[in-house]
Amino acid sequence: MFDVVLRSWPLLLSATGETVLLSFASGLLATILGLVLALGQLFAVAPLRYLVEVWLYVMRGVPLLVLLFAMYFALPYTGIDLSPRVGGILVLSAYFSAFMAEIFRSAVLAVPKGQWDAARGIGFHGWRLMREVIAPQAMRLAAASYINTMIMLVKGTSLVSIIGLWELTLAGRQIVERTLASFQVFGAVALIYFLLCYGLSLGGRYLEKRFSYVH
Repeated sequence: MFDVVLRSWPLLLSATGETVLLSFASGLLATILGLVLALGQLFAVAPLRYLVEVWLYVMRGVPLLVLLFAMYFALPYTGIDLSPRVGGILVLSAYFSAFMAEIFRSAVLAVPKGQWDAARGIGFHGWRLMREVIAPQAMRLAAASYINTMIMLVKGTSLVSIIGLWELTLAGRQIVERTLASFQVFGAVALIYFLLCYGLSLGGRYLEKRFSYVH
């Protein structure tokens, strides 16, 4: 019954590598952009802060699928023609950075005001205050929500198959078209996604424990 999956396993593993690469690149860029956006919300001057908020509302309010279609079908009319891989990474990064920005901003604001005042009282200001006092506590507060968002990002990579990027979901569809074994193949695809997300969940729990020991 599952001989189709066994024969297709090398192809599924190769596609899994593409999904992991896509998830890592998108997650890294989304984290960096999310941090920048969060700092913009917290500390930027009013005009820039308003622009950041508009960007966040747009990214959170428009479905990921629509953003992918816009990038792939509308962007070429402006003279910008991106490959499916680059475009997929950019769209995933932009979309999930909006959610990460809210996580980081909320975590910073959740640090008790007494911590800010005490740090300033011993001479910590600006970047040193954020790096040595606020950021470590904010990281602990944000860890669980951040990992959940990363899990959503991994699952969101499956939508990139609609613009022709070969990854786990598209590989599964191609195997099904050739073998008609949809239950077995997509069952294997679902299992791989589950293992990837479960691994992230375990990593998140480990980070939470490390942060709780340190702080």
